[in-house]
Amino acid sequence: MVSPWTKSAQWIWTPNYREEDIHNGQYFLFRKNFQWTAPTSIRKFPVHVSADTRYRLYVNGQRASFGPCKSYAERWHYETVDIFPYLKMGGNVISARVLRYSSVEPGSSSIIRTELPGLMGLSVSTDETWRCVEETNRQIIPYSEWNYILGPPFLSNHERVAEAQELTGWELPGYDDSNWVRAIFPFRPAKMLPMTSPWKLAPRPIPALPEKFGRFDGVVKCQGSIAQDQWKSFIKEDGAVVVPAGETVTVDIEVSSLTTGFITLQCSGGKGSKVILHYAECYEKDLGVDIAPFPKPRSKSNRADSSGRLYGIKDIYTVCDGQLEHTFEPFWFRTFRYAQLKITASEQPLTLRSFTFRETYYPLEITTGVQSGTELDNIWNISLTTLQNCRHETYEDCPFYEQNQFVSDSRLQMLFTYQLSSDDRLARKTLQEYHASQGPDGLVKAQFPTGFRSTQIPQFSLYFVAMVYDHMHYFADTSVARRYLSTIDGILNHFDERINELGLVGRFDHDTWPFIDWVPEWSVPGKIFESCMPRAYTTTGAATFNSLLYTVALMQATEVCTFVGRNDTAQEYTARADALRSAVNRHCYEDGLYLDGPSTKEYSQHSQVFAILSESTTGTAAKELMSRTLEDKSLAKCSYSMKFYLFRAVEKVGLYTQAFDNLIDPWRRMIADNLTTWAEFEQNARSDCHGWSASPVHEIVTQVFGISPALPGFKKIRIAPKMDLLESARGTFFTPVGDVSLSWTKDGGLEVKATAEVEAEIILDGVSSTQRLEKEKAIVFSRKTVRC
Repeated sequence: MVSPWTKSAQWIWTPNYREEDIHNGQYFLFRKNFQWTAPTSIRKFPVHVSADTRYRLYVNGQRASFGPCKSYAERWHYETVDIFPYLKMGGNVISARVLRYSSVEPGSSSIIRTELPGLMGLSVSTDETWRCVEETNRQIIPYSEWNYILGPPFLSNHERVAEAQELTGWELPGYDDSNWVRAIFPFRPAKMLPMTSPWKLAPRPIPALPEKFGRFDGVVKCQGSIAQDQWKSFIKEDGAVVVPAGETVTVDIEVSSLTTGFITLQCSGGKGSKVILHYAECYEKDLGVDIAPFPKPRSKSNRADSSGRLYGIKDIYTVCDGQLEHTFEPFWFRTFRYAQLKITASEQPLTLRSFTFRETYYPLEITTGVQSGTELDNIWNISLTTLQNCRHETYEDCPFYEQNQFVSDSRLQMLFTYQLSSDDRLARKTLQEYHASQGPDGLVKAQFPTGFRSTQIPQFSLYFVAMVYDHMHYFADTSVARRYLSTIDGILNHFDERINELGLVGRFDHDTWPFIDWVPEWSVPGKIFESCMPRAYTTTGAATFNSLLYTVALMQATEVCTFVGRNDTAQEYTARADALRSAVNRHCYEDGLYLDGPSTKEYSQHSQVFAILSESTTGTAAKELMSRTLEDKSLAKCSYSMKFYLFRAVEKVGLYTQAFDNLIDPWRRMIADNLTTWAEFEQNARSDCHGWSASPVHEIVTQVFGISPALPGFKKIRIAPKMDLLESARGTFFTPVGDVSLSWTKDGGLEVKATAEVEAEIILDGVSSTQRLEKEKAIVFSRKTVRC
């Protein structure tokens, strides 16, 4: 429900602003002085605040809020911030730094902006008494200087800052802002016209992100006159380091695992000194150049090997006054495992005081925990770190490279979230966003929110169906399922309209990217939008995978429809799925394997996996197909993201225990290469942290320990541990009806305990029995007997 005050909320901005002058983004400063006397009964002072595009709010110089939460114009979020802890009796100042991305330039790909800039606040009203100024000394580094070795400039948030003496202390009380201009109201509706504000305000639906103080863990290497021990003291204990005048020094430092955080560098003196801050995921093979106009093949191996060089984004900071204490903080959080400081002192020495960060991520309260042996525990912990780094105001594909929310990635990240925590607020926000992104063609946007129109990936919309299906199974919320059924209908109808004369899903619109997976055999050099799909799609106009994925989505939609009582629609979707299976088996199956397209001789694991998941083949035939799929080295292989579905197919045919050891090998290899988070895919060095690769969470929870919903919302729990995989294990698992604890040992049975009374289906050695678990009462199951 929208609060009435949002209709009259005033937005302010600086006068003489020209949108066409903002190429990537620009910063603006706002402040307001006010008097405050606290009544004795007051213990809170809530302020509503938002901005277009992003803000950092200060009260008397202290950080109070950061936002607004990523959103879209029809649901523009505001934060409600209690500023009481920062206030003092008498004179106070509230201030904000606002980053405006232009509405006519690309800017950051994951941040939406409207046609108008603005800052909005209530309680401390935004009006003409606010003063403002453009922060011209702080600039987003333009695209013309972007290093395309790193790929496209999706983030557009690295900075060049030249310290401005006249702005020192701008966020503090007592600062003289008399030279600043008075704010204006940028939105002025015309008389008699039914114009509304560009921003439809809604409260922030997720918690504020924490900013947890952190230090770097070690010094990797250094050059110059400053010894390594001095650098260690600097990062560990804020031991001052003095860079002599006229000298250049470099230090590479590290954290123990890849991290997302706000960087803070404090220094003093050093007029004219220049600091280049360089953030990277790891050291790589030296390409022989610093920058390039196009991406180059990059090579990563042992992530702990520092013999190569760092490639990543850079911030550039110049000290302009040698008499002051200086603090440099980039506006946006940075992603790093390694950071390099390159300092060139000019006419006077520069004293470095401290270099720290404030770690930030979505504050998911994880209640699931496992003890499953050294190897699986390590895989589990790396998976949690990966998910944490890819979870902020949205789910993200990767924090270092893009920070975009894609449907396919988010579906898996949401599912893994359900297995860790009762908190589904970020998942609900994601469902709402994709629902809002649906276009007249029925598809939801492949990535959303997004700051510019991006190339559509049609098949990704089918993963939205899986999102709703997963939420139904874990939370059984009929209001969620009903709300998004119309979205599901539109998506499925889009695919139905593309059924060709063979009964298969045919070509998509010419301006789309029919992406399936990062597969080396599907790469077309220099033509990214013709890559990542089998050649059969280009030559025949149909890829078998697309029909099979559509069939799986129809099966999931059928269950959702049945769950809410839409039985006629469920029957329609079942009939569509049956027709697709028949068409695939008629035109895309030959000599015991599913072809990648009709009348082709191309084969991949993908077609076999989804033939099984879609039940185009079942029973003994499906099991034999899966065995061949695992053994046949000539098939194009599933990448990390698609291995989740490979696991599901192996599970479906009953080969999970036999195949698990080989299927987990890619994660073993990443550990051997000293990754601290999971990479995007094996053949490309682009991203060392990708949420879709954290599927071991699902495998450990639902397969090794065997915890899954037997009925939607865990009205009945399925407990089917694969005890043959581990001699002993112990774990506690979240379910919406209460936590469930499991443990077993080599010589003992399976002990089960729940925090609430619940019905459970216990499956051991393929034998199923139904038990009523009593609250906090342990039950021990042997392979043949049950005892209390």
